[in-house]
Amino acid sequence: MRIVRMMKLSCMTGSLQNDRRGQPRRDRARQKSAEPGDVASLRLGRRGIALILVLWVLTLLSVLVMEFCFSMRTEINITRNFKEAGQMYFYAQGGIQRAIAETIYRNDPAIHARRQNLKAEDSSGIDLEWRLDGTPHTLPFEGADVEVRVKNESGRINLNGATDVIIRKVAKYFLEVGEQRDTVVDSILDWRDPDDLHRINGAENDYYRSLSEPYDCKNADFDSVEELLLVRGVTPELFFGKRVKGEEGEEIPVVGLKDLFTVFSTAAKVDINSAPLEVILVLFGIPTDLAKRVVEVREEQPFGNLSDLSLRVPELVPFLPEVQGSLGYSQTTPYYSIASLAKMKAGLSVRGLECVVKIDGQEKSGFKMVMWKDILF
Repeated sequence: MRIVRMMKLSCMTGSLQNDRRGQPRRDRARQKSAEPGDVASLRLGRRGIALILVLWVLTLLSVLVMEFCFSMRTEINITRNFKEAGQMYFYAQGGIQRAIAETIYRNDPAIHARRQNLKAEDSSGIDLEWRLDGTPHTLPFEGADVEVRVKNESGRINLNGATDVIIRKVAKYFLEVGEQRDTVVDSILDWRDPDDLHRINGAENDYYRSLSEPYDCKNADFDSVEELLLVRGVTPELFFGKRVKGEEGEEIPVVGLKDLFTVFSTAAKVDINSAPLEVILVLFGIPTDLAKRVVEVREEQPFGNLSDLSLRVPELVPFLPEVQGSLGYSQTTPYYSIASLAKMKAGLSVRGLECVVKIDGQEKSGFKMVMWKDILF
């Protein structure tokens, strides 16, 4: 039995020794079998980081490229707009020069007579002369059309010579009966009179000096129509006119005081034959259709006197008593206002110019520039 136990112990000891000798080999085998997987994981991790960095770089480059494209597009649009603005300015200036030439021709008796003869010989009935009552004339240019209007200043109301009746008549068209209308009328009269005595609803230095930005009442004639904006009660809407929507949604410009008054007219009365449509509309206080009727009738032949006007436009008779003393017939002044509006054919660019010229044969060029506006409202 003892021998058997010793043999069992010997076998167990040998197996333990063999296990101890084989353990390192197994550990090394396990390490060798695990090394390739760890390396692969490490490599995949490095590749993922590189991919993320590449994606960030691509995103940054995309943003830079988009910003560059946007900047270039903006620069191109600015350059194109600048170019079109320059073109529109000179197109409009060309329209003014053409209008000045037509106005000079109209005031030259020899050229006027020659054109009348050519019109009589021409069966087409085309009028070779421009109308000087605000009728639009279109001039085609390369890439743009220019609309030009010429008005003799005798067709507008003389702001410095208009009576209080006429000024009140004009104010009646814009304002309802009340203190506001009386304020506008009295303040205009107080602005141009030489004294410091204000009317009931007027204004003198005591009012204007109490404003947040004080100034003195002029107490002299108006030097420009824009001076009306300094007068008490005259708002920008009243001066420039308010744009309203028509029945079909289009904007219809309503006339303002700037369209009715002038400081350049040398005539005491309003010439009915050269008065623009808006002046006829407001001065007589008549509907638009009747005002257009007056313009159509005078295009056939100018009105000679009050009787001729009453006979040819009988619908106007009820409106004559209030204004008949302020009407003139074919009395022209050498001052003309010219408005030129250039519109791009392909695009939305628009540029307007306005000026007032005096036709004077003693001038070397035949005219004298009295006023110039680089912006037409």
